[in-house]
Amino acid sequence: MDPDHSENVVDYRSLGNMPGYEWKLLRYKCRDLRLEGVYHRHLQLVSAAVVTQLIIVIEILMLIHVILLFSVVKDIDFLTVLPYFAVMLLTPSILMPSRESNVEQYEVIAILVSCLMAVLLTAMDLILPICYFRAFNLIPNFDHVVIVLVYLMFPIAFVENGRAYLLGLAVSLVYFAYMTFMVNINTHDEVWELTAYGAYLFFLNMLSMSLSGFREYNMRSGILSRYQLVYQNLVLQMAMKQEKALMDSIIPATLARFLQDTIASHIEEDPSNLIPFTKTRHLFMEPHPEVSILEADMVDFTNLTTTMDVSELVAILHELFVNFDLAANHNRATRIKFLGDSYTCVTGIPSYFATHANACVNQALDMIEISREASQRRNKRIELRVGVHSGEILAGIIGLTKWQFDIWSKDVDITNRLESSGLPGKVHISSRTLGLLDNHYVYEEGTETAKQDPLLQRSNLSTYLIRSRLPNFEDSDDLEDDNISQNDYNFSFIFTQDYEDIQVKAQRDMILEVEHMPLNRVQACKIRRPLHRMAKKDINEEYRFHLESYYLFTTFRSWKMEWSFSKMRDLLMKYSLGMMVLAGATIIAMNLLHTKAAMDYTMLFGLFLLILLALLLASYKKLWLRGRRLTPMTQPSTFLSRWLIKISNLIEMSVFVRVPLGIVVLFMLYIMSSASVLSCDIARLELQIIDSELHNLKPQMICFMPWPVTYAVIIVLSLMLVIIGIPLIIKLTVGLAIVGCHMITVYAYYGFAFERSETTNVGMTSSLAHSWYLIAFFIMVVVREGNLNYILKASYFMSLCFEKKHKQTKVKTRTIKIIMANILPTHVAEVFKVRRRSDQLYYENFSHVAVMFATIENYEADHSGLRALHEMICYFDELLLNYQTWYKIEKIKVMGWTYLAACGLDVDHYTDLAVSVPISANPEADKLPFDLPRWMTMIMTQRAGSGSPPRQP
Repeated sequence: MDPDHSENVVDYRSLGNMPGYEWKLLRYKCRDLRLEGVYHRHLQLVSAAVVTQLIIVIEILMLIHVILLFSVVKDIDFLTVLPYFAVMLLTPSILMPSRESNVEQYEVIAILVSCLMAVLLTAMDLILPICYFRAFNLIPNFDHVVIVLVYLMFPIAFVENGRAYLLGLAVSLVYFAYMTFMVNINTHDEVWELTAYGAYLFFLNMLSMSLSGFREYNMRSGILSRYQLVYQNLVLQMAMKQEKALMDSIIPATLARFLQDTIASHIEEDPSNLIPFTKTRHLFMEPHPEVSILEADMVDFTNLTTTMDVSELVAILHELFVNFDLAANHNRATRIKFLGDSYTCVTGIPSYFATHANACVNQALDMIEISREASQRRNKRIELRVGVHSGEILAGIIGLTKWQFDIWSKDVDITNRLESSGLPGKVHISSRTLGLLDNHYVYEEGTETAKQDPLLQRSNLSTYLIRSRLPNFEDSDDLEDDNISQNDYNFSFIFTQDYEDIQVKAQRDMILEVEHMPLNRVQACKIRRPLHRMAKKDINEEYRFHLESYYLFTTFRSWKMEWSFSKMRDLLMKYSLGMMVLAGATIIAMNLLHTKAAMDYTMLFGLFLLILLALLLASYKKLWLRGRRLTPMTQPSTFLSRWLIKISNLIEMSVFVRVPLGIVVLFMLYIMSSASVLSCDIARLELQIIDSELHNLKPQMICFMPWPVTYAVIIVLSLMLVIIGIPLIIKLTVGLAIVGCHMITVYAYYGFAFERSETTNVGMTSSLAHSWYLIAFFIMVVVREGNLNYILKASYFMSLCFEKKHKQTKVKTRTIKIIMANILPTHVAEVFKVRRRSDQLYYENFSHVAVMFATIENYEADHSGLRALHEMICYFDELLLNYQTWYKIEKIKVMGWTYLAACGLDVDHYTDLAVSVPISANPEADKLPFDLPRWMTMIMTQRAGSGSPPRQP
C-alpha cells in the first residue's frame, strides 16, 4: 500500500457527481466506515452544547420583551409580564437535564425536555391572547421562533428517529387552532387571512425539516473529513515508522536525525526540487574521541568460497552476522559494516561510556565463541581473526549516492593491522586498549608480525593476544543497566499493525476525536467532559483557533485564510435555491389570499420564474445524474447539456457566482413579499381608513393585510438559515437591510395601515409589535448562524492543523525516502519494510555480473583529510550517473579508500519520485561502460593536480 495514497472518503467533487441527496450519500459512507456510532455520539454532544445556546436565546428574547413592555406600556399590569418571567425562571431548570450527554436514557430525556419546553413556550405565547380575546385581537408573538427552535435547537432535533417534525407540527396546529378560534369568536370573515397564516406555518415547518438534512450533511462531512485526516496521518505514520526502523538498523539514529533535518531544510528552501539534494555535496561527519574499534575476518575464507556452494556460504555468513548483531546489541556495540567475511563494529558510539574497551573485547570473545559453535554445527572450519584498538574516529557518510555509515581515522587503520597480524581464535589488542581493561582477561604478548608492522611501530604500540575471560568473570551490571534500546539499532521489523489495521485504529481514534470536535464558542459542556490523552492536543488547537480568529462573527485574522474558507465548495446551494422557490410560491399564494384590491401579478410571476430558472440551472447536473454517475466517460453528448452542467458546477464552486446569486434572489423575494404594499394606492387607502374610523368601524385594508406582509418578510429572513455558501457578514448585512426596509415600510410610508392592525400585547402599539416580531426572529437567526459559522470555521481550522501535521509527516517521510534510496535499492527496502523475521535471509542471484574495485593508493587521511576523499567519491558518483540507461552500473559501497561498483544487477534505480537523481542526457556516455576505470583515474589525476574534474567527451 502506497503511503502517499489513501482513499479520500469525503471527495466533494465526486460527491457532487453522484446521484442522490448528498447527506444520504454521506450516511452510506459513514455506515461503510463504521462511523455511525461516532455520528450518534456527536449528535449527543452537539445537542448538549446547543442547550446552552437555547437557554441564552430564550432568556435574551424574554428579557428584551419584558423591557419593551415596561418601556412602552403605561400603567402596565404585572400579570401581563408574569408568563415571561415564568419562562425565564423555568427554562434553565427544564433544560439542565439535557446538558448531560453521558447519562443513560439520554434520548428519552431529550424528548421529554423538548415537549415540556414546547408546552411552556406555547402556553406563554397564547395565555395572554386567550385571556384578553374578548377585548383585544392579540396575535401570537413567538409562534415563528418556537416552531423553528423545535427543529434547530430543541434536544429532540438531535435524537435519531426523534421525529421532531411531529412536535413542530403539533405546535403549529395549536397556533393555527388559536387563530381559527379567535377569528370565529369575533365573527369576522377572515378565512383567506387564516389560510395565508396556515401557508406561512406550513412553510416554516417545511424549511425547518429541510434544515435537518443540511445539519446532517454538515455533521457527517465534518466527521468524515476528520476521519480522513486521521486515516491519512496513520498511513504516513505507519510508513514512516517502517522506513525509520529500517533506516535506524543501518545508520545510527543521531546521524539519521541530522540527515533528516538537513534534507527537510533543503526541501523547505527548494520545494520544487530544482536542485536535487544529492547534488549539494554535504559532508556528514561526527567525531568520537574515545571509542574502541573491532575488526574481524574469517580465516581461509578463499578456500571456503572455492569448496562450498554460493548459497550455502551465504547462509553461513548470514547466520554468523545475525548472531554477531545480537551479541553487539548485548555488548552495546554498534555494527558499522560487513563486507564479504569481514565484520566491523565500534563501542562508545553514539554515546560515550567508560567501559567501551571491556565491551569491545567481550564482543570479540562472543564472536569467536559464536564462530566455534557454527563450525561444530556445520562441520566446517570456521575461525576468526579479531583485532581491537581504542582511540578516536570520524563517523559518518561520504559521497552523493548509496550512502553507507562508516568510520575513518588512523586508529581504524591500526585496528585493521591488528586483525591481519592476529591469530585465529584470539583477540589481538593494542597496549592502549589493554590499559583501559580491567583484570578479568587472560592475555599474552602479541604476534611477531605485529612487532614488525611499520604503522604499529610508528604509533609506538605494543600488542597482546587475549585468550579468554577469567573463570570468575561476570557480565558488568553497567552493560545491562545502560543497555542500548532496540529502537536505536533495531534489527527486527515486527510491527503491531499492518495497513489493514489502520482503518480499525482510525475508527478507534475517532471515538476520542469526536469528544473534541468544535461545538460552540462557549464550549461549556466540553469543559465538563473528562480529559484523556487527546485533550491537550485538542485544547492547543482550540486555543490557537481562538487566537487566529476575531470573537465577533468568528472571522479569521488572516484574510487569506478567510478567503480560502469562503471559496469552499457549496454542494447544498441547489437545495437552498429549491427552498427559495418554495418561499416564492408561498409568498405568491399568500398574496393571492390576502390581497383585496386588484393587483398586477406580472412582476410577481416574472420574479418567480427567474428564481425558478436559477434553481433549474443549479440543479441541472443533479437532475441529469439520475441513475448514473458523472465521469469523463459519461459526459453529456449535446453541447447545451455540457454547458448547463458547467453552469451548475460554477454555481457550486465559484463564490463570485454563488454569493451574488443568493443576494439577488433574497432581494427579489423581499420585493415579492412587499409587492402588495408597494403597489397599493396610498391616497385611496388613507381615505378608506379615515372613513372607517369616522364611522367607528374596523379599518378596511383595501390593498393588503399588514400581518401577512410581515409573515412574508419572515419567510424571506428564514431563508438565511439554508444558505450556507454565503459568508456570515454578508448574510447578516442582507438580513439587516431586509429588516431595515420593512421597518421603513412599517413606520415611514405605510405606518397608518400597520398601526391599525392587530398587536401582540396589551398596550403595545401595532407598529412596534410588527417590528419586534421581525427583530425577535432575526436575533434567533443571528445566534444560530453565528454558531454554525463557528462550527464550520473551527472544523476548517482543525482540518488545516491536521493538514499541516500531515505535510510535516510527508516531509519527514520524504526525507527518509531520500536517505533510504541512497542506502538500499527501492525494491530491497520494500522487502524489509513488510512483516518478516529479523533473521530471515534475503538475497538475489545474478548470473552475469562485472565487479570493479578502485582503491586510492598512497592516501593519507591525516594529510589530505576526509573532505578530499568525499570530493573524489562525489566525482565518482556523478560519473556513475552517466551509466544508467543502456548499461546500468550500480555503486555498491565505499570501504575505506576503496570504491566498489558492479554492472549487471537488474535493478530499477531511484524509482521514488521523492529522490530526483539527474540522469545524463549524453547518449554516448552509456555505450562504453568499461571506460569508467579510465575516467576515474583521470578524475584522480585532475583532483591531485588542479582540483577540478575533467570534462566528459
